[in-house]
Amino acid sequence: MTELLALPARETAPTLLSAWTEALQGQGLDVSVTRESPGVSWIEVGRPPMRGYVVMDGLHVEAINFELAGGDTSRARSLLQAAASAIAWELHEDEDGNEDEDSDPDA
Repeated sequence: MTELLALPARETAPTLLSAWTEALQGQGLDVSVTRESPGVSWIEVGRPPMRGYVVMDGLHVEAINFELAGGDTSRARSLLQAAASAIAWELHEDEDGNEDEDSDPDA
């Protein structure tokens, strides 16, 4: 599984969850949203398989951690990038976290 972190670009106005769903639907995706709690929702797409853990601040989205399933995630990445760009957000590779940052790779 591949993870991508979506964050608002600098100077981006507060973003509603509906802006994300509309941006994804604008890419031809079938999108569903499930509210888990007042501060957390899930965005799910069946094809290509992906889902996003949405962190909310009131009505506004603060960040989304997207999980892309399958081996070849290039189509999902492309669709997410287009949706993010449409609403002035950025996608970042989720850091693996398994490597010790202080370790010497030549050791």
